[in-house]
Amino acid sequence: SEGEIVFIQPRYGENPKPPYPPEARRQGYHGEVLLKVEVLSNGQVGEIEVKKSSGYDVLDRSALNTVRKWKFIPARKGETPISLWVNIPIRFQLQ
Repeated sequence: SEGEIVFIQPRYGENPKPPYPPEARRQGYHGEVLLKVEVLSNGQVGEIEVKKSSGYDVLDRSALNTVRKWKFIPARKGETPISLWVNIPIRFQLQ
């Protein structure tokens, strides 16, 4: 046999953190947004949706808008880059 197919999950490239919206900071909003993200075979983001809201629209939007521009090292099946959905938690925490 040829041996097995090695399956490699996508990895983050160098990506900026989502900005903490000033109005959210002022209001003391914090929480975690869970995003469901389709990482395409070219490392770009395809579809993206909020899987679990932080409870604050303004935080969810900041996370969505930033992660949409992220670049990934795509998942691979053997040597072939493939598209794959991943869950990405983004935590907004007031210091």
